[in-house]
Amino acid sequence: MEWFDGKERRAIAVAASAALWAGAQGYAHAQSAQREGEGSAAVQAAPSGSGAVAAGGVLPTVRVQGGSAKDSVRGFVARRTSTGTKTDTPLEEIPQTMNVVTAAQIEAQGALSVNEALRYVPGFSSYGASTRSDWYTALRGFTPNVYTDGLAVPSTLNLAAWRIDPYQIESVTVLRGPTSVLYGQGDPGSLVDVQTKQPTAEPIHEIEAQLGTDARKQIGLDLGGKLNRDGTLTYRFVGVGRDGNMPTGPNADQRLMLAPSVKWSPDADTSFTLSATYLHDSTDVSDNFLPAVGTILNNPNGPISRSLYTGDPSFSRYDKRQWSLGYAFEKRLNAVWTLRQNVRYAHLSLNNETVYGGGLDTSDPTQATLTRYAGLFQPNYTRLDIENDAQAQFHTGSIEHTVLFGLSYSRQLSTDSEQAALAPSLNLYNPVYTPVTTAIFSGPASFGPTDVRTTLDSIGLYAQDQIKLTPRVVATIGGREDISRTRTQNVVAGTVQSQRNTAFSGRVGLVYLGDYGLSPYVSYATSFNPVIGVTAGGTPFAPTRGKQIEAGLRWKPTGKNLMMTAAIYQIDQTNVLTPDPNDPTHVNSVQTGRVRSRGVELSAVGNVTRDLTVAAAYAYQDVKNVEANDASLDKWPVAIPLPRETASLWGDWTWHTGPLAGLGLGAGVRYTSAAAGGFDNALEVPAYALFDAAIHYDVRNWRLSVNATNLFNRRYVTGCQSDAACFYGNGRTVVATARYDW
Repeated sequence: MEWFDGKERRAIAVAASAALWAGAQGYAHAQSAQREGEGSAAVQAAPSGSGAVAAGGVLPTVRVQGGSAKDSVRGFVARRTSTGTKTDTPLEEIPQTMNVVTAAQIEAQGALSVNEALRYVPGFSSYGASTRSDWYTALRGFTPNVYTDGLAVPSTLNLAAWRIDPYQIESVTVLRGPTSVLYGQGDPGSLVDVQTKQPTAEPIHEIEAQLGTDARKQIGLDLGGKLNRDGTLTYRFVGVGRDGNMPTGPNADQRLMLAPSVKWSPDADTSFTLSATYLHDSTDVSDNFLPAVGTILNNPNGPISRSLYTGDPSFSRYDKRQWSLGYAFEKRLNAVWTLRQNVRYAHLSLNNETVYGGGLDTSDPTQATLTRYAGLFQPNYTRLDIENDAQAQFHTGSIEHTVLFGLSYSRQLSTDSEQAALAPSLNLYNPVYTPVTTAIFSGPASFGPTDVRTTLDSIGLYAQDQIKLTPRVVATIGGREDISRTRTQNVVAGTVQSQRNTAFSGRVGLVYLGDYGLSPYVSYATSFNPVIGVTAGGTPFAPTRGKQIEAGLRWKPTGKNLMMTAAIYQIDQTNVLTPDPNDPTHVNSVQTGRVRSRGVELSAVGNVTRDLTVAAAYAYQDVKNVEANDASLDKWPVAIPLPRETASLWGDWTWHTGPLAGLGLGAGVRYTSAAAGGFDNALEVPAYALFDAAIHYDVRNWRLSVNATNLFNRRYVTGCQSDAACFYGNGRTVVATARYDW
């Protein structure tokens, strides 16, 4: 298999040439500025991820130019964000819980995906790294809504999820609770917003190489800086090329990622950033669908091997291509008004040929045989997002206002073309692979094709006022009206279904900025999420509705680069689908279900001492179907891992003086309690604890590091959707990284 096709080799050549030219121009301007005395002042902030250490031994403050999120970041601690309010706001003034994972934390912990970047935030557990998806687990009981640079990524099947390479990331922000007041439709648990690297006037010249487990070989390039003498034009180019092997099976795991961007700032009040991304994954499916018997339950033949390949070597294509093009425009009109517009057009296509497990073969009394299915999946997604904001800052008497008016529009076109068939069974303990071809889909084992095409249009109009009633009291009030229209065409069945929904959502919150860095807050927020389908009588389903009450306390000790948060909450989601009690076939559903989530979250991140940096988290959550018409009543939802308790602690000790200056050691532990499995919670997934470790050394322009996750190679199961679908977590992964900055 060739690593890249002809078009991609040409794209690499063009991008590399452009990047090298831009880097040369930036270097030339920097040299010219230095000669003319323009660069005589000391650099005030090092680029994120540079590994630079301030003279005082604490990571310097950097200004992250992350699209919608212009965060002020110092090491592991973010001080400001726009994710929580869509305005540049200090974290302590936001009346909802937020966790920000910075580039420094991602680098220190050696995260290889967005999923892994969130391992040390409260309430997060994982299916493990997947080649298909980041498998965002339930936060506060619900699947997170995923955004990049303030705009939604395409909504896809799990097997075709939009991916963001960790080398692109500047930070990851988790906003907890309902977010519809600013972002529109979505479940009420949380929003994950990934801020990517953007153009900067600071010169960035970085190359990174990685070697690791499963023959991982990766090269990363990050270039940025000025394109002209006065700095009105700046650029950023981020690229990754990776080759490696799958942890199971004979196939390769390869990626190409390119992310160029250019920013034009003709004056201090105007900026226009044009950005593009391209990602191609050529790999195999890493998610083994295994039976509960042999993973979490005893099998007379012994435990199923974690290295078992349940696919088919001759029918195992996973080829995903995604790209986006967009811009972010900002214009400050005067001391009061600022206008912003963010636009992005994104496309994703997937060709996936796969064979996967479907539970134990009941015809084999020895419980040694796995039923398997063959699938041919060819989804396509195209999405356009346009976000318009007008922000006004003014006073009414002694009261300070930051008012935001917004109008958003999104349109997504989706095509889901699938074929499925019963594939040859596989012996779990002595596998022999019978070749599978596409002919299986036209034979007697085929279940027939499906072809569904969906168009979703959504318009949202919102307003928000952040009111500083006194220097210590900040109130946030907002409301939003959304109109969405969905058209679903079933090509095979020859049916068309249209659905129109309207919904209002809001938020009201209050924060007190107290002494000693203490900031208690309380808030009430609502959400909605459209539900596709109709009742037995043909009435379209209404959107689910969510509401949350939350109280919390932030503490940022004076003079410390440390942030601690404690929160308690309750979420109720109504209009949840549950079987129609008047339909004995259970084909039809009604919306009388209700899910309740309540819990406690604790977190601490930052510098405890000059040399010691920590990230600690604990979460307790109680999530139940409190109203339902089937066996799921009073049970935990299990579509994604949902443990009752999670806890984690990461510590990094870096010497800043003496003979060991530049050397750092990191270690972490992650605990996940037992979790329910199966629709009726008849299964119990055992608790587990995993250990991670790191060592790194910064010297001159180099950073050398080695990161290990699941250090002791523990065998564990991350979750069971049913007795036919349990998932092993990743074994030990070790990655060595060498980065050079010039």
